Amino acid sequence: MLKDVFTILASTPAKIRHEVAAMSPRAIRTRPAPGKWAVVEILAHLEDIEQIGFRERIRDIVEQDRPTLPAIDQEGRARALRYDRKDPKRLLDSWARQRRANLKWLRKLRPAQLKRQGIHEKVDEMSAEEFVHEWAFHDLGHLKQILEVKRYALFPRIGTMREFYKLS
Repeated sequence: MLKDVFTILASTPAKIRHEVAAMSPRAIRTRPAPGKWAVVEILAHLEDIEQIGFRERIRDIVEQDRPTLPAIDQEGRARALRYDRKDPKRLLDSWARQRRANLKWLRKLRPAQLKRQGIHEKVDEMSAEEFVHEWAFHDLGHLKQILEVKRYALFPRIGTMREFYKLS
């Protein structure tokens, strides 16, 4: 199963880059609806969380005895780090670079290291392996989110066929 997870982790940056490449700068910065992130904010989140949300937590689990893993206030980080003001190309480039390095590191972890546990302050025990799986799940969720932003842009233009669709 980890092979499949590594395939997802390796391929997501290129998939997202492909989806974003077809978007105008305005579309990248436009929130599709109140309370929903624009694509630039999603990219900033992916770039930001790559280290603190995944690499550092897995490292702590592997290197420490049952470390406490703090929750992350993603909305607070988005505001404080001004996700909406970031450069999308730089974000994608930085995230892809980090991802390559992180995959190289992940592939060196041994099965016993992946079984080690940490204590997440909101959800309790999690193994390093569970975090690796969540990393891929998180990637796919944000790929879906970017596709949904693109759907929001198309929705008003499909005429009466809107009757058959619902936006999430």
